Amino acid sequence: MTSPEPTDSPKNQSADATSLPNASRYQRVKLTMSIISMALNVVIPLVFLLAGGSEAIRNLAEGWSSNSALIVVLFLLVTGAGFQLIEFPFEVYSGFIVEKQFGLSKVSIGRWLYDWFKGTLLQSVLLVVLLSGMYWLLRSQPELWWLWAAIGATILVIILMALVPVLLLPLFYKFQPIPEGELKDRLFALADQIGTHVQGIYVWHLGDKTSKANAAVTGWGRTRRIIISDTLIESNSIEEIEVVMAHELGHHVRWDVWKMLAVSTALIFISFFVIDLALAAWIDSLGLRGIDDIAGLPLVLIVGAGVSLVALPISNWLSRKAETDADLYALNLTGMRDEFISAMNKLGDQNLSQKNPNAIVEFLFHSHPSIQHRIDRANAWSPASRNK
Repeated sequence: MTSPEPTDSPKNQSADATSLPNASRYQRVKLTMSIISMALNVVIPLVFLLAGGSEAIRNLAEGWSSNSALIVVLFLLVTGAGFQLIEFPFEVYSGFIVEKQFGLSKVSIGRWLYDWFKGTLLQSVLLVVLLSGMYWLLRSQPELWWLWAAIGATILVIILMALVPVLLLPLFYKFQPIPEGELKDRLFALADQIGTHVQGIYVWHLGDKTSKANAAVTGWGRTRRIIISDTLIESNSIEEIEVVMAHELGHHVRWDVWKMLAVSTALIFISFFVIDLALAAWIDSLGLRGIDDIAGLPLVLIVGAGVSLVALPISNWLSRKAETDADLYALNLTGMRDEFISAMNKLGDQNLSQKNPNAIVEFLFHSHPSIQHRIDRANAWSPASRNK
């Protein structure tokens, strides 16, 4: 196992000039694939609906069973398999081929496919449960189904937030408690300094699969813990890791996770309400038997994707603001401006982040401020503000 103790490194390491063209090309390809994915989320169900495929599979499912709940499950399994078959080549290209081409991925195609299968299976189970529950509500509570569905979806999100560090992430990565040493002592002292209780600090073995680096405070309540990738530990000094974790702890202190949950909850309620309006408005035009007709699922997906796309710039702006405030919190807490700038440069290089992207692209698609913006704000920060 790689030693979790960080190696010494210059505090103000400059960006590798050769990484800049790679980062630009990498981010351009990833953005293109992201836009294609968003387009497919609308185009596939639209074509499927207008071509009569949705009605045909509903009739096929009804031929296999007369139970309404089972018909929904059969429909979801057949259509889900079809949608996944179309999207699979794009996922292989974006998730495996591109990562290999730019020297980020360390896994074989077999290992990648295994992880992809686990992720797809988990996502499929969650979607079948969620959509089956939604259509049960459509049948039993046609007037207020959207309200109960939104409440249920919000509760599910909160539960998943708690399960991420203890159940979901361990399905894909190895985690080990950080060994005794100066790094562990300083990180626990940092958490104690701001009155934050964590269940533990864990080394996240991200380096088994990628050269990218990351760190986070995950979970809530008894599942809250600090996770630090081995790749981040290996490439940063103790001081640089400390200021990165001060940023992550700042999210907790500022309740950023719960603030973003409130935004997501509002989006969930709006989405289900708009879906209800759309189903009621398009029943006759689409030849649906009613709002609870499973053949109308493509319309549900189209409207849901549309609401998410409209809200994307707003949610990204709020996310960037939270990241900027967490940066300022970390600087005020530690006073480590040079170490912060050095850590940002290293993270940008390791993750092939485009340090100064197009302003429109950043506004529309980026959930984090650009590396250059974060460095500029750190340079403008004054140590005198620590006492304010």
